[in-house]
Amino acid sequence: MRCPTLEELPPPPAGKTGWPWTVGSPRCNIEKPPRISIVTPSFNQGQFLEETIRSVLLQNYPDLEYLIIDGGSRDESVAIIRRYERWLSYWVSEPDAGQSAAINKGWQRATGDILAYLNADDTYCPNALAAVAAAPTAGLLYGNCYVIDDQSRRVRRRALRQASLANVLAWSPSIPQPGMFVSHAALRDIGPLAVNLHYTMDYELCLRVMQKYPARHIRAYLANMRGHAAAKTARNPSQHVLGGLHVAEAFFARELPAPLARRRDFTLAILHLRLARVYAWQQHRHHARASVRSALRISVHPVVLGKSAVVHVMCILSNHMPRLRRWKHSLLQKFTK
Repeated sequence: MRCPTLEELPPPPAGKTGWPWTVGSPRCNIEKPPRISIVTPSFNQGQFLEETIRSVLLQNYPDLEYLIIDGGSRDESVAIIRRYERWLSYWVSEPDAGQSAAINKGWQRATGDILAYLNADDTYCPNALAAVAAAPTAGLLYGNCYVIDDQSRRVRRRALRQASLANVLAWSPSIPQPGMFVSHAALRDIGPLAVNLHYTMDYELCLRVMQKYPARHIRAYLANMRGHAAAKTARNPSQHVLGGLHVAEAFFARELPAPLARRRDFTLAILHLRLARVYAWQQHRHHARASVRSALRISVHPVVLGKSAVVHVMCILSNHMPRLRRWKHSLLQKFTK
């Protein structure tokens, strides 16, 4: 399906201007573009859903397949979906087994060469799909991201780099999910998202893809990842990192090439320290120090020692964390255009 034009879509709500309300993407001029299938899992995200839908449909991409899998929303989500249903390849609203199951349900129907999922509170940047289509073939493609707030204002940048499997294992970089695309062939080979994971299914999928297929970084901003109080990772940031730690532990329990297996202790220690930093930001000093001790029991690599010292300082400054967090966010927003 070709993407609709701005004039073909319903008019935006009053007061909404700019991308993706009154501005669309430039035309994609790739001669034989691959079909790209996007799945949006949705559940009671009506506040953001229309912006998400428009950011997909206004890509001006010639071969888009867009599917929305709604979990039986009780807000305005279904009414919003119906306004755009003529441009959707498929949509459904019914109870499901959670986000991963919903995405898998959509991917099972998808016919694209490249697959992705975009949550109902995130958006694509203009021309994102054209940038993906122009990239060299790979099992995993990923690009830079902006972090936006609940008013769609840019808060900070997530600029990435070309990374190895060892880098991604240690969340260095942590690949922002909205800017991640997987080849359909790779997904058929390695299998779908793990439905038992609710925070780190994208991380676990990256690891399985990168074990067997090349990954490529696209040097463009592809998506906007929304940070807001109701977001899963905002409500439970420690559970997000703890889930990643468990995924990494399970990964290292497999038979791996020797160079990768030797990264085990360092990687797990770094992830314990990432968890410690989250606890420190939350002013949970006891948990933060316990995570530091766990890291040091695993590895005393100089990098681990240095990061442990940083967490100790954060614990000392624990009472000032709310103020420091506000200052950090203010500074990031000032320098993010």
